Amino acid sequence: MMFRQLSILGCTALILSGCKDKAKPMEMPEFTVEVATPVRGNVTEYRQWVGRLDGMVDAEILPQVTGYVKERLFENGQSVKQGDILYRLDDIQYREALQRAENNAIEAEANLVKAKKDLDFYEPLVKNGSVSRQSYQDALQAYRAAEASLAAAKSSVSLAKTNVDYCVLTAPVDGIAGFAQAEVGDYVAPNSQPMVLVSSFDPIRIYFDISEQDWLNQNGTKGPLAPGAQVRLILANGTDYPGEATVTGVNNTVSASTGSLKLEARASNPDALLRPGMYVNVRAKTKEIKDALLVPAESIVNIQGQNMVIAVNDKGQPHVVPIVKGLPEGDKVSVTGNIGTDTVIVVTGTQQALMTMEGRGKLKTKPQTPAS
Repeated sequence: MMFRQLSILGCTALILSGCKDKAKPMEMPEFTVEVATPVRGNVTEYRQWVGRLDGMVDAEILPQVTGYVKERLFENGQSVKQGDILYRLDDIQYREALQRAENNAIEAEANLVKAKKDLDFYEPLVKNGSVSRQSYQDALQAYRAAEASLAAAKSSVSLAKTNVDYCVLTAPVDGIAGFAQAEVGDYVAPNSQPMVLVSSFDPIRIYFDISEQDWLNQNGTKGPLAPGAQVRLILANGTDYPGEATVTGVNNTVSASTGSLKLEARASNPDALLRPGMYVNVRAKTKEIKDALLVPAESIVNIQGQNMVIAVNDKGQPHVVPIVKGLPEGDKVSVTGNIGTDTVIVVTGTQQALMTMEGRGKLKTKPQTPAS
């Protein structure tokens, strides 16, 4: 009987001991977060627009006379200089026409010489009455007709020479010849398609459209996109084009259909890397703020639509501070609000810091690890 009572007392003691262990409060977790202080720095705003490239000159080489292509003297895509011969046409018929015109001019000049001698012969005779005045007038008219005939013959010679010259087609500018559209043996005429396109694109033009709002925001011709301003070009593969482009013109009207304003810039293109028809991003500095307050971008949290940072006071207690986001600068963002360069803010571990504010943990801080 005594043993049974001791067993019951032992079990009761174990039960009470277990209840006491369950009533022991759980220890809150400790969260380690990285902190930093805001810094001062200059912030620059950049904007980008899509630009299309165009050559300074796109010269279509068109035949001015009819004929067969005798020679093609360039390779597709070849760099050419102004005056380089691109094509020769068969010029036999035009040289023959030139020879005939020159012969006619020689004959007309001889007729003029004869008419002048006749006129000089009749002039003193008509004065002393040895010949009739009508004979003198006939000689004068013959001389004037011979003059007109010689002038017409010389004009025919000039036209014939021009036609011969037209049989040689040259590059009108320094540039690059496109792919040939006429080959040896082809028959070409003035109303046919261009034989080749020669493009000059050093410098090269860049056309880009900006919105009316952008134009007003950057203060028009007094802003960073005024003629003479420098802009950067970002190529389709994401790389920066070396050197800068210069804004050279702004259209005088805003497009009624798009509400945009067309701008032109020019860039040096000595290696012909940029080609007409390419697209680039035109990047321009549109605003600069001096001595702005900067915080790491990852330190900003959004709570119910309001941007906040989590500040930590001297006692290690976190609290939220409303801020207004400004311009980005690298991995930082400019902000305004009730913080300064001596404010300790949470950079990484913002969610854990918020849990600490709710009483669901303890906060431990350490300086932010610098980026490698």
